Amino acid sequence: MPSAGFLIYSGAMPLVKTFLTIIAGYVVSRMGYFPKAAARGASQVTMNVALPALIFANVVPAFTPDNVKALGPLFLTAFTYQAIGFLSGYIIREICYVPRNFWQGIIVLTGMSNWGNLPTAVVLSITQQAPFDPDTDEALGVSYVSIFIVAYHIVFWMLGAAHSLSWDYRPGVPQGEAAERRVSWKEKPIGGFIARRIFHQDVPDSFALPQHSPKLKDEEATSFRDEKSEYSDVPVQVPHSLQHSEVDTEPNLDPDVQLARRTSRLSTVPAPAPHFAPPAGQDVPPVPPPTPALSLRNVDTQSIAQRSATLNTPTFPQKIVRVFRPLSALITPVTCTLAVALPIALVNPLKALFVDVSATGGPHFTGPDGRPPLAFLIDTASFLGGINVPLSLILLGANFAQLKMPHPLSRLPIMAMILTTALKMVVLPVIGVLLVEAMTNSGFVDRKSIAERFVMMFLSGTPTAVNQLIVSLLYSPDGQVDTLSAFLLVQYIFMFFSSSALTAVALLLL
Repeated sequence: MPSAGFLIYSGAMPLVKTFLTIIAGYVVSRMGYFPKAAARGASQVTMNVALPALIFANVVPAFTPDNVKALGPLFLTAFTYQAIGFLSGYIIREICYVPRNFWQGIIVLTGMSNWGNLPTAVVLSITQQAPFDPDTDEALGVSYVSIFIVAYHIVFWMLGAAHSLSWDYRPGVPQGEAAERRVSWKEKPIGGFIARRIFHQDVPDSFALPQHSPKLKDEEATSFRDEKSEYSDVPVQVPHSLQHSEVDTEPNLDPDVQLARRTSRLSTVPAPAPHFAPPAGQDVPPVPPPTPALSLRNVDTQSIAQRSATLNTPTFPQKIVRVFRPLSALITPVTCTLAVALPIALVNPLKALFVDVSATGGPHFTGPDGRPPLAFLIDTASFLGGINVPLSLILLGANFAQLKMPHPLSRLPIMAMILTTALKMVVLPVIGVLLVEAMTNSGFVDRKSIAERFVMMFLSGTPTAVNQLIVSLLYSPDGQVDTLSAFLLVQYIFMFFSSSALTAVALLLL
């Protein structure tokens, strides 16, 4: 049995080059050599070109009818990690101080982990040394990580975890210093439910907006009726600038931002057109007579129910689109690559066009150079995929350079930060190791599949995905996500030590 020092060294050294690359990205960003425009373009390349190419180059030769059964344990493990994380996030939110505009953010933060470029880089490094076989386990490791990536996409995009981040920025949710007021457990969602249903207590909404007095409401209604009657013949026209949101016209967006904005429209319903009245004392310019389009006079003759039915009731084709639109969140370069690569890998006549499968009894097709006819596609994908890991780590370091910590630090939810970091870096890895060992002892996972077991263990202890930062910035009205930035920074600093220990334990058990 190897010594503890050797195991710790074996677990830490592959991570050193990973973190040195992250530090390089941080430095070049701070020096101004990697501006946001360059980072945006690099992100497009890694997400849409390099990572799909890397996955294709590894899935096609790695998966066979014999090891494809690993898909079940991999998906089961991934969803189990996410379920434990979400449940823990709810508990931490209820027992710890968390700013009001981060109540949903902390749940997504604990439930979703970085299963993309960072673990891919580590797995590529670890599987190049004993006890792994570099000829097969390196490709298998990347292929297994890709299954976790698909599980991440399903939960984060399709099932609405990304869109739920907008709940922290809804109208009426306080922002800034107003969100930092501490409240009792009874004023939080689950605690309030328990207080009302079990203890039958009246729980006030501490963050409710102040209500206008009835007198003020009556005055506002009278003023609105007078103004409406004065301009009742003026058609309602929405400026062209408001008809098309800048969300749809801003070029060169980060791919995750594009996907977040696409999924964020799932619950969007058309709103009544706003009323634009000319200033008091200004003559109203002549306008053409009202058309069958909207005018205030026509709107006045309609009941509220009629207007709601006219403006908000979707047509049958729109209903069909709404039903199936969540599936569009699965259409990403990574998932499309898997959809193409897996059938090729599992059908020997197709696979023989890309790699040599004669050793396993498959057909043997060769080109003029003696290699499979489409081997050049695997070579091209490997060449393109080679840039994914270093470029992605540089991007991660550049993101850290742009994080802003709130001042003073006493404003931070320190206890929540400690508990979430301990959960993701200590508790969940322990659960992951025990879970994988239980699945191995029961025969659900083959003991000889050491690459599969290592990936399942290692991905239990990764920090929160930086994608949450990108999506939160999209929804934040002031573009500030300082609380989330602090959580991310603490987790990634602690990751080096926890990942080294987790890798050493995994190598010992393998």
